Amino acid sequence: MAAHKPSSLAPTFARIDSLRRAHVIVAGYGPVGRLCVTQLEATGFHVTIIERNKNTVVTQHRLDKDVVLGSVTDEDTLRAAGIEQAKALIIAIPDEDEALQACRVARGLNADLFITARTNFFSKGLLCQEVGADQVVVEEVVTAEAMRRAVVDNLTRDEPSI
Repeated sequence: MAAHKPSSLAPTFARIDSLRRAHVIVAGYGPVGRLCVTQLEATGFHVTIIERNKNTVVTQHRLDKDVVLGSVTDEDTLRAAGIEQAKALIIAIPDEDEALQACRVARGLNADLFITARTNFFSKGLLCQEVGADQVVVEEVVTAEAMRRAVVDNLTRDEPSI
């Protein structure tokens, strides 16, 4: 096996560093959105939050968060959040119909944007992909996988290795 030259890794590290400074928009600052923002900021991403709740916006401004008051389905709100320059949009809102509309609007404003949306049901997830989402996290699928994993982990934990 040939050894890698350190200089051959430089473009990879430069790309990772560049991506970490990339602008990501997170729509919805409930439990899902908050976790996304916290984890993205911890790894160096610049995050702008879109939130409808005025009290939350005021509080987050006081905490020096980059936050825009409005709806992710509104073009002006998306522009104020920097949609044209953003690399990614996380639609963390729980309303599936609104998420669907947000995918359409955002895709129309930035064709190169990576969009990930949250839906409860597989059927809405498929619709989100049809109108512009690159990836959809479907809660019923994630829940089923977590439950399956819990059972498998529990039933195989004391099994001897072969």
